[in-house]
Amino acid sequence: MSINVNRPTTKSNLVIEQNKVQKQEDAGKSNNTKAASSNSDSVQLTEQAMNLNKMQKTNAGESQVNTKRVESIKAAILNGDYKINSEQLAEKIGKFESDFNKTFAS
Repeated sequence: MSINVNRPTTKSNLVIEQNKVQKQEDAGKSNNTKAASSNSDSVQLTEQAMNLNKMQKTNAGESQVNTKRVESIKAAILNGDYKINSEQLAEKIGKFESDFNKTFAS
């Protein structure tokens, strides 16, 4: 395998180069020129990956932050008017941790 010192190497580039070398070696061993000439790389995305890509494209133009709400909370904090309901906060943190553990524990 040759190394190109002029091009930055990433892990995926290295894997691709290794795959090319391996395919060339396999083609030479099999002496089957038809099979060697038809080798090509292909990628298949799962349905989940395609859905994720579709969602990302759909949400790309939308703002992820409600700027009006953020500004009103900032103003309330600066004025000293913002009150935190500690019981409600504790319940929501507990629910979040429970949901998180259910999702990633299995």
